[in-house]
This record gives sequence, structure tokens and C-alpha cells, in this order.
Amino acid sequence: MKKKILHSIYTKFLVIFLGALFFSVTITFGVIYYTQLGNILNQIRIELVNQTQVVQTLNQEKLSDQKITELFSQGIVVSRIYSSLAEAEVTLSEAEIAQLEKDEIVYLDVYQSHNLPLALGKLTDGYVLSMPNLERNQVAGFMNLQRTTMLVTLLIGSVLIMIAVAMIVKPIKAVSEATKKVAEGDFDLRLKVKGKDELAMLARNFNVMTEALSRNDYIHRDFASNVSHEFKTPIASIKGFGKLLKDPTISESRRQEYIDIIVDESDRLGKLSANVLKLSELENGVLGLKKDAFALDETIRRVVLLLQEKWEFKNINLDIQLDEVLYKGDQELMAQVMINLFTNAINHTPDNGEIGIKLETVEKEIVIQISDNGDGIAVEDQGKIFDRFYKADQSRSTPGTGLGLTISQRIISLHGGTVTVTSKLGAGSTFFVRLPQ
Repeated sequence: MKKKILHSIYTKFLVIFLGALFFSVTITFGVIYYTQLGNILNQIRIELVNQTQVVQTLNQEKLSDQKITELFSQGIVVSRIYSSLAEAEVTLSEAEIAQLEKDEIVYLDVYQSHNLPLALGKLTDGYVLSMPNLERNQVAGFMNLQRTTMLVTLLIGSVLIMIAVAMIVKPIKAVSEATKKVAEGDFDLRLKVKGKDELAMLARNFNVMTEALSRNDYIHRDFASNVSHEFKTPIASIKGFGKLLKDPTISESRRQEYIDIIVDESDRLGKLSANVLKLSELENGVLGLKKDAFALDETIRRVVLLLQEKWEFKNINLDIQLDEVLYKGDQELMAQVMINLFTNAINHTPDNGEIGIKLETVEKEIVIQISDNGDGIAVEDQGKIFDRFYKADQSRSTPGTGLGLTISQRIISLHGGTVTVTSKLGAGSTFFVRLPQ
């Protein structure tokens, strides 16, 4: 507990601020003391000398010693009359004695018995000694005032600093406590943001972080749920039809049908695993982009040839318009995008249908269009088709894992581009890929 207090930021702030306050007050006290004390002593000297001269004048006018003493016994400076220097308990040098004999005022910085300054003057039959009134000592009053001022300043300053430090540390403690809760999995926590200072910025950035963590946590949970569901379906099919194959009484045609379904589901499971891995690698930055210059139009032609068997099987007519475009990016990943989009178009185009592929440069932007004349996508589905595992056609009639468009969007995003769709039910769909040139 003791170590915790000593190492807390509150204690550190408090020590630093109080140390700075004490140092500044001490310096201020020293500066005032050494600059103003001299002025006070000089003022006292003038008053002592002047009052001594006044006493000498009154003595010459034959005013009694008792009257003079009574007259100058209550002020800031008091004067007393002595018959001799020995009675006054003053020890003077020969030079100072000679000065007195010439009726000059002798000023002493320190009076031996009282440690105070004094002024000494010669009278007709004695000596007058003027010194500060011990009850109204200006020097002592000045020192007491300085000490009192310093103590009051330290006291008020310490209280204000403790309050200020508590106000500064409070939001920091709040962030510290909040980070502990976030570490425990509470991503819905938000801090109150007040002001526009650095602490407010810290709280605002913390909220941005928790919002991002909350979204990621939802995505990961949703992703795990979807992956689990998508894997269960083909596994359940394989297991079910595998059990049916054990029946020795089924016909050969039915047996071949079951075997074909198992092969298709195994192939689907393999594609699903590959796509899930690919998406994970893209989202976690495992697949770095290779920025190489290549002919984008030639890459598209190779993809068309690669999928020739599929579009020829459905007797699809192709309308291909490709400008010569040199693009700097990852050729392998861009080919994957074209495969995904072209395969998607083939799957949704009816037999004897038509697919259009167009590549052009529009205002320093590369635009790829892939259109089909299939059934189209409903308006409510158009905003969801890029989500993981989402398929507008939920039936088993349309092949695919529901990850192709998600992967394509991620790859295009990594290249600084966008992929969008326009569609109308019964009139087909057109996908637009826009890349910075």
C-alpha cells in the first residue's frame, strides 16, 4: 500500500508542484528581503539621525531631559539621554569620539546590547541615543510580515495545488480504470469527454478505440458464428449422404447421385476453407501488396480464358471492350478479384445469356465494368452482398461460399479503390471497380 501511494501519479504531481511552489516562494522571499531590507535600514538611519538632531536642538533650547525623553519615548524611534557613554553602554572608536566632539551625529549599524542600529549625538551635558522602538521595530516587523506572507502563500498554494492535482489526476484514473475493464472484455464502455485539452483528447481517443474494439468484437463473434454455420452445412451433408451409401439396397443411379453430392460438398468445403483463410490473411495484413506494373487488360483476358469452360457450358455470349491499361498493383490479387466477379456473373447469368466486360480510363481513374442479364439483386440486398457469407439467393441452386465479393472488396480497398453494384430485378446487375490511376 505504501509503495502504491509513493508511486502514484497523484503523489508525483503533488511533490513536483509543492516543490515548485516552495522553491518559487523562497526565491521571492529572498529577492524581496535583500532588495527591500536595505531601503528599510536606510529609512531607519535617516529617522534616527533626524530625531537625534531634533533632540540636540531641543536641548539647546533648554528643554529638560525628562521632557525630551517623554516626548520621544512612544514613536517608531525612541531617544534617551545619558550623562556618559559608559552609562549608555556604547563603545566608540577614537574616530567616532572625535566625531561626537565636533557635534556630528555618529550612526552605528549595530548597537551592542540590543543588536539594533542607533544614532548618537552630544548634548550640552550628556549624550542622546536614538534607536528603533523595540515595540515598533520596523526590521522585526518587516521580517515577521515576510514570514507570515510566505506561510500564508504556502498554505493557500498547497491547498489549491492539491485541488488542482486531484482534478488533473481524476480523468487519468478514470482512463486507467476503464482500460482494466476493456482488458476484461467490456468494449461498450465510454468515457465522458469535457473540454478540448489533452485529457479530453485522451478520453476521446479512448472512446474511439473502444468503439473500434466493440465493432471488431461483434465482427469476430459474427464471423465465428457464420463460419461455424457454413462449415456445418457441407459436413452434415457429407455425413448424411455417407450414411445413405451404407444401405446395400439403394440403386446404382441413386448411389452415383449421392457420391456426386458428397464430391460437390467436399469441393465447397475446400473452397470455403481457402476463402476463409484468404480473407483472414487480407484483414490481418499477412498478404502484403506487391506493387508491380502490369497490363490490366491482359490480366482480364487471361481470367476470361481461365473460366472459358464455365461460360461456354452455359453458352453465354461475351461483350468484351478492353482499353490498354498499365496498372501498378498486385497482379495476382487483382486477378483474384476478376475471377470472383466474373464467376459471380456466370453463376447468375441464365443459359444463352450475355455478360459484358469493359475496361477504360475515366478522368484519371481506371473503371472496370462487369455486367450480366440475370435476375438482378433486390434493393434491400444490394447493401449486404459484400458482407461475409451473405448470398442474396439463399437457395442451393446458386453455387458459392458467400465470401467472394467480401474478398474482392477487401483487395480493391487495399489498392485504394472501390467496388459498387447497380442492379434491378429482372434486368441484371453491373459491378463497378474503380481504381486510382
